[in-house]
Amino acid sequence: MKKITKWDGKQHILVSRYALRYSILHWANKLFPDKWKLAGREEFELVKGGVAHPKQTLINDKNILDFPEFDLFGFMIAEKGEAKAATTRVSPVKISHALSFTPYNYDSHFMANLDVMKRAGGPGSNPVTIEEKKDFYVYNVVIDVNRVGKYTKEEHGDEKVGDISIDNMSERIIQLVETIFHLKREIKGRMEDLSPWLVICGLYNNGKYETYLDKIELAKSHLYKVITKEKETKDNEGRMIKEMECETIEKDAPKFIIDIDCGQNPMLATQEEVKTKIKAFLEGNNSSQIIVYKRQFIQTEPTFTEPIKTEKAN
Repeated sequence: MKKITKWDGKQHILVSRYALRYSILHWANKLFPDKWKLAGREEFELVKGGVAHPKQTLINDKNILDFPEFDLFGFMIAEKGEAKAATTRVSPVKISHALSFTPYNYDSHFMANLDVMKRAGGPGSNPVTIEEKKDFYVYNVVIDVNRVGKYTKEEHGDEKVGDISIDNMSERIIQLVETIFHLKREIKGRMEDLSPWLVICGLYNNGKYETYLDKIELAKSHLYKVITKEKETKDNEGRMIKEMECETIEKDAPKFIIDIDCGQNPMLATQEEVKTKIKAFLEGNNSSQIIVYKRQFIQTEPTFTEPIKTEKAN
């Protein structure tokens, strides 16, 4: 596992942005196979050193943006045998590394393919050590919505090619958000659930955005509740008998403490409401706002109010 030492001298687990991008791309390909086609041998070429680059023809034919991975996460096309600057696209979507909230305690276990070796007639098997870390992780995704679906001649520098654009910019961003909400990854025979327990979605129209990567702390909330039940029965002589039964419920739940400006009136919303707000923002409702999604049983500090829902008149 990748590890990083934070300011307090303790080691935390790091999931690289490259691993997150891989998970997002391949899970989006499963969710939207027609819209999120991954580039293959026809789109890549191997250059010296075993490095894979997109082919220049993708730009010349103006179909580079048909692939979400090139549109959202950028690329570099190096010129062969020429002292010329590479053709690049700066990523409109920035993903940070994911960091564990709690320090790593060197949890690990041994495993080996002993069963297969026995059935194959082998003498035994060499065990390996697998490191584990069950925790919450925090990462940040920033989307420059004005650049998604657009690749201008000022950026790629080829006057002959000119500006390149596609029409499904809004749809692609919503699909990216949908993928993050339901993110999974297959890791060594396991299907890991990477879907978020807490999402803070900020919509900004002036470039001055907030990041909450270092503004969220993990605590523990303790729920203690006593439930009293009453039951009335009659005995053989017709007298009323009242029985009382008490049930105690205790439960620990994660609590996220967030350094957030409540003056911006952050609202609690469901996944569908978050996507609806983003879609309205992309369609021209440029008012900045903060929307919070959380699973029902977790606690936050501060608490957030739910938006007032009005019923449409028939």
